[in-house]
Amino acid sequence: MKTLSKLFFRDRRRSLFLSCSNDKIRAIGILLFLLAGFFPFNSFARVQSNADFSSYVARLDDFRSRALSYAYYLRAAYLKNRVALRAGRAGNYYHARDDICDASYLIKKSIEFSPNSYYLWKQYADLNEQLGILSKVVLAYQKLVEINPSADLCRKLAVLFEIYNKPELAIQQYERAIKFLPDDFSLRERVVDLYIQQAFNAEKNKNFQLSKIIFAQAIDKLQTLIDGKQKPRYLLKYGLLCELVGDPVKALAAYEQTIKIDPNETDAYIRAARICAARGEHNLRLGFETAASSNYFRASAFMLKVIPDRINKPELLNFTAYILALANTNLNLAEELVNEALKNDEENTAYIDTLGWILFKKGNAKAALENILQAVNAAGDDPVMLDHLGDIYYKLGETNKAKTMWEKALTLDKNNIAVKKKLNKIEIGN
Repeated sequence: MKTLSKLFFRDRRRSLFLSCSNDKIRAIGILLFLLAGFFPFNSFARVQSNADFSSYVARLDDFRSRALSYAYYLRAAYLKNRVALRAGRAGNYYHARDDICDASYLIKKSIEFSPNSYYLWKQYADLNEQLGILSKVVLAYQKLVEINPSADLCRKLAVLFEIYNKPELAIQQYERAIKFLPDDFSLRERVVDLYIQQAFNAEKNKNFQLSKIIFAQAIDKLQTLIDGKQKPRYLLKYGLLCELVGDPVKALAAYEQTIKIDPNETDAYIRAARICAARGEHNLRLGFETAASSNYFRASAFMLKVIPDRINKPELLNFTAYILALANTNLNLAEELVNEALKNDEENTAYIDTLGWILFKKGNAKAALENILQAVNAAGDDPVMLDHLGDIYYKLGETNKAKTMWEKALTLDKNNIAVKKKLNKIEIGN
């Protein structure tokens, strides 16, 4: 009795404690129960059987547990109210934190007697969230989800697992939340993002096979999302994932669908242009010049939509200029764009090579040679630049130098059929 008296009234302001509970009747009930402990034990003599006696003891134990649980809770509630009263007062931060710590401890003691109390576990979670003790917050929400699962609780626990860097457990909770809210697309997208995160982590750890499997899972999840709602953001993400797993056909289709839905989505134009340019390069290396030109022209059409909005991006200016040169179209504009890029980075060898190639396409082979030699001297041997040098030397009638450049390019890119054809052309001519 003395111990519980200390528990209830060790603070001087007893009246504040009673008012914060808002339930004097329950408090009196607890005290009456404690007084019952002094009643003569032979009062059980009136119990008629062992079964009745066992039932009586069980009910008494249950009442005792509930009483003690409530006692600890009342003290914790008092401490929480004291924190609120102290809020804003200078110098009370550490006292407030101590009160919250004590309240958390008392709520945990209360939970020992009422382990399935949703309210107590929620109080425990909130207190430890204030203290920043993440492990205890996670523990509390795991119990809350077990006691009374809901979309909000599952979402909250998923976020906590994300903070804890446990994406697998976070996905499980988001999936549970989706069962409650099947039309919540934000939850579905978050699951996709976590799959992507896992795939990149696997790739970072050089587990490329696992990474590819997880990317495929992310694509499946995202496809379900797109089937429900075709948002440009979903389609862009889908295209990127398809690129990562080596499926540029589906990626390009996704970007084109994005552009169809939102013509102002400039990132879709850029991604689509890069895929077409890569196709063009592949065609060119295989010696399919017509197909290469077609893909380069398509890439340039995409980029011309972007440039007015991205005029301050040197790398995009250079990319567009180079694609225009490869497509042999809008060469004056291409020269303007690359010169604009060079204003930001005069020594960029890629930009200098682009300018040289544009000048070559415009028929100024000597000026082109000067620029590309400068780029090669600064960057070192590069198969594309060496190929360009070979073309320029050949145009200028310096066949031996052209042959030397193409042979060097072929040692760096042995499967370049287009360069092989140029060398064969020289040998046949000789």
